Amino acid sequence: MDQLIQGVRILLNYNDITWENRLFLSSGTEQASVSTDRALTPYCSDAIVPRLPWRTLTSLEQKILFSSKLENLPSLYVNILNIPQNILCYLNELGNVENHNLLKDVLQKKRVRKGINLIQKYIETLRIQSAELSEYRIGWNAPKQMTVTVGSDNCRVGLHIDNQRGSSLHRISINLGSEPRYFLFINLSIDQLYRLVSETDGNVVSKTSGSSKICLAFMQLFPNYPVVKLRVNPGEAYIAPTEHITHDGCTEGTSSLDVFFTMRTIFDCQPRVQHSVVMSSRSPPLNP
Repeated sequence: MDQLIQGVRILLNYNDITWENRLFLSSGTEQASVSTDRALTPYCSDAIVPRLPWRTLTSLEQKILFSSKLENLPSLYVNILNIPQNILCYLNELGNVENHNLLKDVLQKKRVRKGINLIQKYIETLRIQSAELSEYRIGWNAPKQMTVTVGSDNCRVGLHIDNQRGSSLHRISINLGSEPRYFLFINLSIDQLYRLVSETDGNVVSKTSGSSKICLAFMQLFPNYPVVKLRVNPGEAYIAPTEHITHDGCTEGTSSLDVFFTMRTIFDCQPRVQHSVVMSSRSPPLNP
């Protein structure tokens, strides 16, 4: 199986986003190796990563991936939004941090603390008010990494699903660095992965196997299924159901520290701006 099938979609609803040259597909997935990239943190022995090369999407693939309205569970969508400039202006210094050892000092500055406080207030305007709200975290990643998440064994886990608690919480991750970062994901929910694996080989997993084992089994059985690579520019955020989809972050092609803000809650996915997608005038809607 090497063609996208409809599943988790990108919802075009928060605010004006230019989609040209923003989305790419891998040629599948593969076992990570020591030579996958030059990062200091090695991959875990069972880590799986996107298989190169990346390519642009066809018109049909864009129709499969994009949605302008809610068509199934509100939790099973990926969103991109711009953080207002009157918030970001307090956080410009984070994009200039050259060494992660200096990040802690910058975060203590009064102006930066105010910016972080404004981000939290802004998220309050987007979330469903009755939803659980996790504590925020400011993190960093090294540049030039195909995937970034490091597990408890101090090795990179590759494409994965966050520890599933059966919740519908989304993760918001805001790019506070100076260069684009990328959100990688397979556009199929954990339920879809389980069904496809079970239909292919009923002995591989069970409903109690856990999301990590199901995710790994899918990529091993369907190594040609593409991974979506979504560019997140400085000052933008992605919102995604990371407890339900295979994913990771990516800093390929960068040379500076990747600084991000993240927290988890349930976001209101109803359209906030009716005409939210800005495409190139040279291209028809949803064409690369």
